[in-house]
Amino acid sequence: MENKSNSSNPVLLEVSGLKKSFGENHVLQGIDTTVRKGDVIAIIGPSGCGKSTFLRSLNLLEEPTSGTIAFEGTNITDPSVDINKMREKIGMVFQQFNLFPHMTVQKNITLAPVQLGILNEEEATAKAKELLEQIGLPDKADTYPSMLSGGQKQRIAIARSLAMQPDIMLFDEPTSALDPEMVGEVLEIMKKLAEDGMTMIIVTHEMGFAREVSNRVMFFYEGVIAEENDPVSFFDHPQNPRLQDFLSKVL
Repeated sequence: MENKSNSSNPVLLEVSGLKKSFGENHVLQGIDTTVRKGDVIAIIGPSGCGKSTFLRSLNLLEEPTSGTIAFEGTNITDPSVDINKMREKIGMVFQQFNLFPHMTVQKNITLAPVQLGILNEEEATAKAKELLEQIGLPDKADTYPSMLSGGQKQRIAIARSLAMQPDIMLFDEPTSALDPEMVGEVLEIMKKLAEDGMTMIIVTHEMGFAREVSNRVMFFYEGVIAEENDPVSFFDHPQNPRLQDFLSKVL
């Protein structure tokens, strides 16, 4: 897949001086970055370096200690902003699938857009069918989550996020809870989303995927972005000694 520059595209997300502390533990120590429409950003780094905290801060699932996050021009860290309204446009996919076990797959997908008035019941049902087709599970609409494999559940979780018609998708290690043989089917869906122009930020351990699909890769280390580059430069010519060491262990 061609790694493209989106430097002329509009800015979707602007992060300035983002810090997050849990007591004495300074998890994020000043993150500055800009995300443009169509960017696919892979975030890698050792455990505990702040990757997931950063991702969860972008829709305020974690309250930043200081700094600002502007989404589509609105400072979402301003207490007067209706964060739930903003979250409608920020899709999030977690390690665990968080599907409602007592609801069918279709109901899991249609619930939020109908409740929030984004789609009516009929539109949401049509959208769910379209999304199930897109993720390769058209026959699972009336199935309950307990009858699905981990890979299928994660694909449904992605479809559920897409049903909200978000402008950006955040993925927090979406394949780390899966059996190895199911990882590929989830990455395939994400690859297709990238090809279709979805803006995505992905915390991942899948280096091959990061290299193939992203147009930018960030290495988090001790709460900062220690290195950032296009995938070829990042993986073939890492500059930061910490990154060189990290890649020597994972590649």
